[in-house]
Amino acid sequence: MTLAPYRCVWMNLWVKGPEERGAGLTREVAAALAPLGRVTVVSRGPYWRTPEVLEFDVELEPVSSTTDCLLALGLRPDEDGDWPAWERRGDEVFLHPAVLGAQVGEEEAATPPPLENGEVVVILDGPAAREEGLVGAEAVVHGSFYPDEPDPLLRRWHHQVMPEGRETLEPFESAGLRPTGRRSVIAERPEAVDVARAGGA
Repeated sequence: MTLAPYRCVWMNLWVKGPEERGAGLTREVAAALAPLGRVTVVSRGPYWRTPEVLEFDVELEPVSSTTDCLLALGLRPDEDGDWPAWERRGDEVFLHPAVLGAQVGEEEAATPPPLENGEVVVILDGPAAREEGLVGAEAVVHGSFYPDEPDPLLRRWHHQVMPEGRETLEPFESAGLRPTGRRSVIAERPEAVDVARAGGA
């Protein structure tokens, strides 16, 4: 099967170490992933629940398919095809000896998601919008997904949005949403303290 033009493996890592080791650990994690593709590693500093643990965000554009990349890292999907979180047990190591846990995911399609989290959109007229009474309402994007479709080149992006005045997320195809050019802060994240980038073959 032809590789999809858009391929992204993302990870949240929790790594044991003091805050002053953040820059060094960022480089070491990036170096471990560099053979698999172009990688960006961002250190978020101490994890808010456990200050002696550092949090890292990883985005990897693999040279292979996203599934092959995750399999090469020693991960295995569950029976539903989802990638379960990794948690250290005994002497197991994932990427680096200091990594205690990881959440991973992947996206593979013909194009990247057209909308980003936090973008404010207008919900356009359509059957789902009329049924929910949301035609013309503004909403904030809270996530992107594509329904089950085995061929990545045929996948169509949808987004979870929270309409103004509601506290529930509603799914809409991207074609049914119009960006306003405005953004909303949907979740407070600590500022990144350092970034490491590496390019693969």
